[in-house]
Amino acid sequence: MSLNEENKARIDKYIEAHTDSRTGEHFPISLKGRRQMLDIYRLPTDMLFYNIKNGRFAAEYGEQVRREGGHLDPEKKEDEEEIKKLLLDINKGETKKTYDDLLVRGQWNCCIITVDGYLIDGNRRKAIISKLHSDTGQESWRYIEAARLDRSITPMDLWALEAGIQLGKDEIVRYGPINEMLKIREGKLAGLSEKEIVNALYGYDNEEEIREKLDRLDLIERYLEFVGRPKQYSLVKQKVEHFINLQNIIKNCRVRNYDPDKTVRIRRATFQLIREDVPHLDIRKINQMIDRDLNDAVSEIEEAGENLTPAAPTESDSVPRIDREVSAAIDEFDSNEELSPTVTKFVNATDILDVNKAEGEGIRLLRRAEANLKALLDYRGDELSDPEASNLINKLDSHIRQIAKMSGNAKHGS
Repeated sequence: MSLNEENKARIDKYIEAHTDSRTGEHFPISLKGRRQMLDIYRLPTDMLFYNIKNGRFAAEYGEQVRREGGHLDPEKKEDEEEIKKLLLDINKGETKKTYDDLLVRGQWNCCIITVDGYLIDGNRRKAIISKLHSDTGQESWRYIEAARLDRSITPMDLWALEAGIQLGKDEIVRYGPINEMLKIREGKLAGLSEKEIVNALYGYDNEEEIREKLDRLDLIERYLEFVGRPKQYSLVKQKVEHFINLQNIIKNCRVRNYDPDKTVRIRRATFQLIREDVPHLDIRKINQMIDRDLNDAVSEIEEAGENLTPAAPTESDSVPRIDREVSAAIDEFDSNEELSPTVTKFVNATDILDVNKAEGEGIRLLRRAEANLKALLDYRGDELSDPEASNLINKLDSHIRQIAKMSGNAKHGS
């Protein structure tokens, strides 16, 4: 973002001419690892520009651009109104809560702006304050309190400052997982290393966490291309868990040295299952098939992805959807319901998985029982001498005798 010298001079002139614009308060930030205090000013809202690159609504803005067929310029009045409407509509429940709070308490949390008036933090606050002015006509809502940087900073420093404020772990829910991933990628594109991104973000533990999120975003974008809706992130807002499961599936394929083409076919089949609204807990079953080396089941999934190619979008792909219960068709197959070829293959695969689980259940229970009994041999607590413990031991002995008879092992002690 190049410096807007004209607006910088306009703000400087306003502050010089209006001494009451200086609130006397300060806002702490961290820049290049050093703590700084920014002066807070009370400025006319029309001197501040929305930051359309702000990751908090990057996904929604990107979709708006594709719908309208061009980028919006926050310095143009008509485009500013479009951005304002977009911000107010993103989360209407959250917008109303903030609107009502500002109406009662006033602006108690300042925005942060660049030296030339672009918002680093506070896009939605400016939109709501502008709406309050339109709704009430009160002069007080013509102004906004903002902590202002005292100089221009590099794109890398701007990203670190913006992300550090907005991407702490306690803010992620409000930020949204898609915009969080887009913001992290923006940091990479700005030239930051994964280590530098970790250091800039509160609550992130290591570079691997950053790599996982970038990989997840790549999978999501591949999926959106697969369904013919590139960059239409609203379609997957409710499906992030699906892609976490898909990441685990792909990792497992690599660990087991699957042929890359085989992994691609499994990924394509999973994309189609996601498209057909198979719930994420059912998608997880593919990983279980791989874990158990169920080659027949994995082959069903692989064959489902064999001839799949990116498809032309359908009307049903154009709106976000919540998972319907495809799992009901899997658990209780309804012969009257015609399933797609992909879901049919998936049902076949899960049938193989269910049989395998059932076959091994007895051994699994015996192993658990043996482990618990073995632990009791080393137990030195007083409870084993209680009458209740004696009663339980007698019951265990009776159960073991019955299980031994069921297994044909008549040699169990008498």
